[in-house]
Amino acid sequence: MVKKYDKEKMNILKETTDEQDELSLKTERQHVQGKHPNSLANLKPYERGVSGNPGGRPEKFAKLKKALDEWADKKCHYDFWDQPPKEAVTMKEQVLWRIWDKARHGDNKCIELLARLGCLDD
Repeated sequence: MVKKYDKEKMNILKETTDEQDELSLKTERQHVQGKHPNSLANLKPYERGVSGNPGGRPEKFAKLKKALDEWADKKCHYDFWDQPPKEAVTMKEQVLWRIWDKARHGDNKCIELLARLGCLDD
């Protein structure tokens, strides 16, 4: 059995949702998405010849490229055991050396990585 209070509450809720639906339909009919005057007022075009992103897109692997470039000109004697040179003390330096070493031995993925980063450019 539904109480009288619950019926009144449900009627009030129904009236408010109907009003909200009507309001949303009115605004939807008046303005198409992105064409509302308030949205258009916020748009300010850039001056001619001025970029919106003057620094350009940041280079994704700039630090990796710099680190690999440091190993690019180091002379490394051929080692049958594939041991990193004594200059590669830290793990990071050993990984960088290993990328160059694998590329030197013909690993296509390492060669592609060096090429994409521009480490093979003169």
